[in-house]
Amino acid sequence: MEEKRIGLFGGSFDPIHLGHIAILKSFLYSGYIDEVWVLVNPNPPHKHVLDANYSDRLRMVQMATKDINECLVSRIEEDLPTPNYSYKTIDFVVDHLGYSEVFFCLGSDSIESFKTWKYYEKILDRVMLLVAQRRADFKLPKYLKSKAIVVEHELVAVSSTDLREKLQQGKSSDEQLHSSTIEYISTHNLYR
Repeated sequence: MEEKRIGLFGGSFDPIHLGHIAILKSFLYSGYIDEVWVLVNPNPPHKHVLDANYSDRLRMVQMATKDINECLVSRIEEDLPTPNYSYKTIDFVVDHLGYSEVFFCLGSDSIESFKTWKYYEKILDRVMLLVAQRRADFKLPKYLKSKAIVVEHELVAVSSTDLREKLQQGKSSDEQLHSSTIEYISTHNLYR
């Protein structure tokens, strides 16, 4: 049996929104990966305060992605040393799970700060980046030309930060969230 080509798509998903769903599908439909693992980061090193706890964020992601074929919400980062740096997750997937064709999936907005990531060079040595363009004027930096592939992606203008602010102000954000996420947020009284 041929080994699956795995895409790792991580984030805090606080909350998951339709922009995340669209980017996830762009990675899957790109033809570069067979399966995408969504990694809800329990302890993101770059965010000190999260509005929703890990179990709520994980559940919202599970519900919003349940109908997407070849999408797995992975909990592997739960057992990895904290903080949950991407290079540690990649090492685990390659060295301990034995996957050799691994792509690290991220939005073009993350490329702007990628050089500040812990051991970003190690990430580039281990995997190829799949980058979904999130701005029309995005250009791949020269240092990534041979280490990254830009995938076709229809831009969806939404941000978790803006969503949280709208939700905290009691404003509707239904057009930016999956129906299951809206219901979960309401039922569990999140982002108030």
